[in-house]
Amino acid sequence: MQTTHLGDATDYLNQRYCGHRLDTDRDHSDLDFRHSAVEIGPSTFNMLQYGSPVSIASEFDAFYMLEMPLDGGVDIEFGSDTFHTEAGLALLLSPGPRFVSHWRAGTRQLMLQIHRDLVRDRMTELARRRPLALPVFNPVIQLRSESGQQVQQVLSELANFAVREEAPDPEQLSRLVPLLVDGMLRNLAFRQGESVVFERLQATPRQVKVAMDLFSARFSDKLNMSDVAREVGVSERSLFDGFQRYYQRSPLMVLTDIRMQEARRLIRGGMPVAEAARRVGMPHAGRFAAGYKRLFGVAPSAERA
Repeated sequence: MQTTHLGDATDYLNQRYCGHRLDTDRDHSDLDFRHSAVEIGPSTFNMLQYGSPVSIASEFDAFYMLEMPLDGGVDIEFGSDTFHTEAGLALLLSPGPRFVSHWRAGTRQLMLQIHRDLVRDRMTELARRRPLALPVFNPVIQLRSESGQQVQQVLSELANFAVREEAPDPEQLSRLVPLLVDGMLRNLAFRQGESVVFERLQATPRQVKVAMDLFSARFSDKLNMSDVAREVGVSERSLFDGFQRYYQRSPLMVLTDIRMQEARRLIRGGMPVAEAARRVGMPHAGRFAAGYKRLFGVAPSAERA
């Protein structure tokens, strides 16, 4: 697909992937939208460019998106965080929060859309049990790392297939994505979810698991981290260090995410915003609304509407 018309590019993305809102920072005269794709079972490999700087608002639930820039780079607001990519950095977006992606002028990317069922099925095989939830990965991947080198190698092989005139060999294609999924599950850090690697499960500090169980059961209580650490049986510093090591986040940030996810479930079920905030232990309306919008990209009142 190739076009210089913003509306055509937006319609195409909406039909092919998921809902997109596409905006340019200036007039559309320098838009140079180009897209090539190779279907790999339920997944899709893409080569994509816009030419001019663009902003894309979207969200997806059915797949993971692995992005590696060939030129330029992207700034992404994902949930409450902002990430940047450029040469040497790849990005792995997990299903979930709405995101806004700002492509710089001249950016070209290789993008692999990995269906969530492939990740779930492989987790089930490796762990010998069905996962309770899909993993949310740390988004930024250093391509110089061992796992990053594998990402770069697989995406480069797929790019070679995409530019060939002859049809790719299905057997060659079919082995690449599962290979990459294995590398993701074994080597990339999780923000949420259990690791499939036995050694990592064994290494997770007892205090982190006990604290997570406590958060899940009593998120609506007024929880002070000093009291949580005392109840778990460790120092507050040990609790903080354990969460930083295995979730790359503080205990309070993880607890807030649990509360927000439960509040979203209640609000989507029709509960008034103020009542949902109170139910999850966040009665301050202003702080709740600001945190909700940072995480999900939409105000809680708009979510309910």
